[in-house]
Amino acid sequence: MNILSLIALKHNTWVEITMTFGLDKMTAEDLVQDMYIKIHAWSEKSDRNKSIMFNKEEVNYYFIFKTLRTLFIDYCRREQRVILKQSEDFIEPDYIFERIDKDINEKRLKMVIKDLAWYDRKVFELVYKQGVSMLKLSEMTGISYYSIYRTIQKIKRLIKKEICD
Repeated sequence: MNILSLIALKHNTWVEITMTFGLDKMTAEDLVQDMYIKIHAWSEKSDRNKSIMFNKEEVNYYFIFKTLRTLFIDYCRREQRVILKQSEDFIEPDYIFERIDKDINEKRLKMVIKDLAWYDRKVFELVYKQGVSMLKLSEMTGISYYSIYRTIQKIKRLIKKEICD
């Protein structure tokens, strides 16, 4: 009997273990399937079966648990990236102008921009009005990309605070 067949005999146990991480049944099933794929790839490499099996008939539960736990952590990281991409921290000027009273918000935005320090105002104008990417601006000016990024984030928070609240 091959390793995957022996591991698959305890499929329900693996799903239950994965559900204790706080996942629903379908996601737990997906994670267990990923575990099978990972173990298959692991077992194909020479002399790796010693980690997966205690002997010819007994599966190393701890190894399976650690594999499932690692896959769960990877899953959480992927989900966190998706959530961060969908967050409302990223405010585009178009989003601001879509408010009900566009004229008032446009005047407020102009006042916020006018009150910015000259560096912040210039970065805002180059990135949003002229459409220069932060990377391109960094290359053109010699200012670090992260400095420009932090400036843009600061401006976005300020705009959100002044206009959207």
